Amino acid sequence: MSDTEQPKEADEPIYQRDRTAKEPVAPDAGAEKKAKLKVKPKKRKAFVPKKLVRTSTRQQEYRVRQIRVSSQESATLFWQTLVDFQKELAEEVEDLDKAFHDREKVENYFARVAKKYSICSSKALGGDIDWIYQGMNVQEELMTQELIDIIVKTEKHVIPEPIKTRLGYHIILVCEDRDRIEEEKPKASPTPTAAPAGTNIPT
Repeated sequence: MSDTEQPKEADEPIYQRDRTAKEPVAPDAGAEKKAKLKVKPKKRKAFVPKKLVRTSTRQQEYRVRQIRVSSQESATLFWQTLVDFQKELAEEVEDLDKAFHDREKVENYFARVAKKYSICSSKALGGDIDWIYQGMNVQEELMTQELIDIIVKTEKHVIPEPIKTRLGYHIILVCEDRDRIEEEKPKASPTPTAAPAGTNIPT
């Protein structure tokens, strides 16, 4: 090819010159519409949160609040009021942290009722009787062994019907549970039986 000659265009398009290439086919508009009509959106499964069951081989202890009254009528009235309050909260619009907020609201309401109406010495603390575990030394003015047996079987954040003991009628709320933390006994310092070596050096 000389400098004056211009390159000529190929007589055939690229797809005809290349044997491996296929001639493009115009898409069928009707087929696309049919394909779109046949595709159905997949139904999403409703999210159901799984209830985590905590298992541990260690002894458990429970943080508990209680309201103690002297008559069954009073106990039933307070219990029904607390349960109704729980139900009202459950019917409100849900959000991600609602369960945690509801538990806090119920515990605060329980504490206010305990401070006002409980005849137990724990009323000053909103009915808080601290951490309870099986086999602990029972404080007779706060609870009985029978009450402890019921507490360790009670589900968290569920207010069972009033419990009768020799102290009166108890309404309990288990707020938390955890592995029992055993208190470390203070180690006794060793007493020397003889004077340390080198102390009886004559001067």
